Amino acid sequence: MKNKHNFTALLALALAAALVLNRSVCAQAPPGSLWYNGDFNGVNGLSNERNTIVSQAAVYDDFDVTTPLGWHVTAVFSDNIFTVSPMTVTGADWEIRTGVSEGNAGTLIASGTTNLPTVTPTGRGTFNFTEYMVEVTGLNIFLPMLPLGQHYWLNVTPVGNGTGRFFNSNTSGAHCVGTPCGNDQNAFFNSTYFGYYFTSTGNPDLGQPYDFSNGVIGTVVPEPATVALVTCGMGALLIALRRRRGLGKRGRVSGEILTL
Repeated sequence: MKNKHNFTALLALALAAALVLNRSVCAQAPPGSLWYNGDFNGVNGLSNERNTIVSQAAVYDDFDVTTPLGWHVTAVFSDNIFTVSPMTVTGADWEIRTGVSEGNAGTLIASGTTNLPTVTPTGRGTFNFTEYMVEVTGLNIFLPMLPLGQHYWLNVTPVGNGTGRFFNSNTSGAHCVGTPCGNDQNAFFNSTYFGYYFTSTGNPDLGQPYDFSNGVIGTVVPEPATVALVTCGMGALLIALRRRRGLGKRGRVSGEILTL
């Protein structure tokens, strides 16, 4: 097991030495983002992959639902450094958990695997590698607001074809949306291959005291007052339209010309 630990540490160091941030690109959170932990900071990345030359490794980072009536989640994503072509991605695993802590997987809230993830270049680059957003769409998940001090953790892992590597990008919170915003270092690493079970990424063996570029897309569940206001507005609009139509009919009967 020690050799595996040394292996992952060497890979992290090698990736850190190779990565050079292309600062000419100013990326933004994808449309509809309720939480986005921020852009790749050019520092490093942590193994986040299944069925590459590594059998399994997953990065989890935390987010908060910040509206009282919760979120309707339609997509989740992670930004990853690829050492191979995006054509090698054959799927994506994803999970949302609560209550994660050192050595504790917490409670699984929702999960799945798709054979059709959306893989899109972010426009950010490195000296040798390219970063891609791996997005799982078509979700229909309700997440309530949790009590103060509790969090959700998200993982989105690209699945490969037995070659190359994928690394979840580090972030310092640039262009982040929601909370936490790439600044709380509350991520965990779970890998049967490397022998870690929900280990804090701040563990000295991992050398990854960072946040990771992940995100949630969806809509905020509106509060009743907002719904009522929209309903009243639509009702008033319908009444106005009916009145105008009524005036138009009377105008035509009497020979008047009305602009509708």
